[in-house]
Amino acid sequence: MKRHFSKQLFYTVALILITVQPGCTQVKDSSHKFINKEIDCWDFHSATIGEDYTIYVHVPPGYDAAKTAYPVFYLTDGDWDKSMAIDAFNMLRQDYITQEAVIVGIGYGEHANQRDRDMEPTKGAPNFLTFIETELIPFIAGKYRVTDERTLSGYSYGGLFAAYALFNRPGLFSTVCIGAPAFSSNLLPYAQQYFAARSDLKARVFLVVGSYEHETAGSLAALRDYLLKQNCNVEFETVPNAGHGAAGAQAIQQGIAFAYCKKHKAIAVPATDLEKYAGTYALAGHPEKQIRFFIENGKLYGAGGKSTALQFVPFTEGGFFIYENEKAEMFFKTENGKMYELYVPYGGKPLRFDKINK
Repeated sequence: MKRHFSKQLFYTVALILITVQPGCTQVKDSSHKFINKEIDCWDFHSATIGEDYTIYVHVPPGYDAAKTAYPVFYLTDGDWDKSMAIDAFNMLRQDYITQEAVIVGIGYGEHANQRDRDMEPTKGAPNFLTFIETELIPFIAGKYRVTDERTLSGYSYGGLFAAYALFNRPGLFSTVCIGAPAFSSNLLPYAQQYFAARSDLKARVFLVVGSYEHETAGSLAALRDYLLKQNCNVEFETVPNAGHGAAGAQAIQQGIAFAYCKKHKAIAVPATDLEKYAGTYALAGHPEKQIRFFIENGKLYGAGGKSTALQFVPFTEGGFFIYENEKAEMFFKTENGKMYELYVPYGGKPLRFDKINK
């Protein structure tokens, strides 16, 4: 049965535009737990497990007016982490081109929390994974416009379960985010057992943990190194200055960024090759608006007027980005023997800056 809460809904040198998304309104239900008004809550009985769950579903902005089908972000510990996932999408889309997704949080609601049973591979994880695969995924596909592209994210016990799902249901999830997993020393043996019988792992894998969890960080680093040797698409990050609890929210956000945000991959370019871009450039039609590019410590920087110089990071031949605004891209081109720089903002009109001197 569904309980529905009504839906309401860099170019720093020249300018940086940031659109701030409004915060989510929250109300309390009868049990005094905060429930986001943009979340659909479903009371769901699992025939596989024989128990009831609460499934939280949040659709992305514009869902009702669009005909688009969206990927699904499945999240364990939905009672606690659903709002963090929603907030993470809201924050990330300010700074990155972000693929929108339907968020599905798997929780227990008013029922007893059984996470230490459902997410433990030696206990209830096999049935819990079967429930997700054979009951929950078809249910979501029947109620919402979704694609077959699925991400699974879990933290702590949920991270252990995400790793279990990765190696026991290959192909079920296209991306798996494993955060600070319990019993992390078991993960490398799981992977070794998997590759003893198979040659590839098609899912993208994101590993994350707080920097103060030294043992778990070591286990994840070992898993990362092993998976890289198997030619897997895997990344490992740590949340700085954080232990298990403090790292949770950031770990979820970093996993979402890995799964859904466009991030440029920097490439190495010799300083001698960057030198040809150095010089002063003027905005076409507005010669008074100028940008100066220069080399410092083997890196390319740009600054205009009194603005702070920012590093232009190469990601392709002649193509650059800045970490401060990855939504924009900059390209150096040559026309009739003269160089110009083209600033391409996301969703906006490109701006051309012509080189006027060295």
